[in-house]
Amino acid sequence: MELGTALILGLVQGATEFLPISSTAHVTLVGMLVGLEPQAVAQQWTAFLASIQLGSLAALVWYFRGTLLQIGQELTSSGGIGRRLGGALLLGSLPIAVAGIALKPLVEGPLTKDPLVIASALVAVSGLMAWAELQGRRQRELAQLSWRDALVVGIVQILALLPGSSRSGSTLAAAMLVGLKRRDAAQFAFLLGIPAIAGSGGLELLELLRQPLQLGSWEALGMSFAAACLSSYAAIAFLLRYLRRHTLWSFIVYRLVLAAALLLSTGVFN
Repeated sequence: MELGTALILGLVQGATEFLPISSTAHVTLVGMLVGLEPQAVAQQWTAFLASIQLGSLAALVWYFRGTLLQIGQELTSSGGIGRRLGGALLLGSLPIAVAGIALKPLVEGPLTKDPLVIASALVAVSGLMAWAELQGRRQRELAQLSWRDALVVGIVQILALLPGSSRSGSTLAAAMLVGLKRRDAAQFAFLLGIPAIAGSGGLELLELLRQPLQLGSWEALGMSFAAACLSSYAAIAFLLRYLRRHTLWSFIVYRLVLAAALLLSTGVFN
C-alpha cells in the first residue's frame, strides 16, 4: 500500500467513523476501488481497519476529554453524573465485548467484506434509524440515561461487528429509541464507542505485530492513523452541531442509495 492510498483510507475512515454511514463499509469499498483486495487478505484487512480506528479513538478521547475527566474523578464517589455515566458505559460495553470474542472468526473472515453483506447491513440499520426518527420520544438528556437504557444500547451496538451497520448509526438510533434527544444520543453513542474501539483496535494491532504486514508498510499504517485522527475530530464536531437542528433522514437516504448502488454493482437487480 502506497502512502497516498494510506492517506485516502485514513481520511475516509475518520470522516465516516462517527457519521452514521459505516466507516468499515466505506473504507472497504474505497480499498476495492483503489485496487486492493480486502477479501483476499480478510484477516489482515480487519486488523488494519481496527488499528487505524485507534486514530479515531484518539480524536474521540481528546474531544470528550472534559467528560472523561469528570467520569474518572467521580467514578469512585457516592454520586454525580460522571459516576452514573461511567457505570452506564461499562454496562453498555459488555455485550459487544462478549459478542466480539465469540464472533471473531466470522468478523475476520471474507464474508464480512462481501458487498452484498455490506448492502444488506446498510439497509437494515437504515430501517432502525428511520424507526428511531418516527417513534423515538427524544425528550431526555444524557444525565437521565438509566442503566437499563445503557444495556439496550449496548446490545444494539453488537450490530457494529457487521460492516455496513455503523457503530454510531446503530447506537445513535437505539439511544433515540430509549428516549434521548438526538444530540445527547450522539454523545452517548460516541462515548460508548471508546471501550469498543480501544478493545478491538488494541487486540487487532497486536495481531498485526505478530505476523508479516501484507498491506504495505508501518509508515503507511501510521499515515492512515494520523489522517483518521484529524478527519474523525472534524466529523465529531460536525455531527454534534448538525443534530442540534437536523434529523437523521439525510443519512438514511444516503445509506439506501449506497446500498442500491452496491446491489446494482453485484448484479442483484440484473
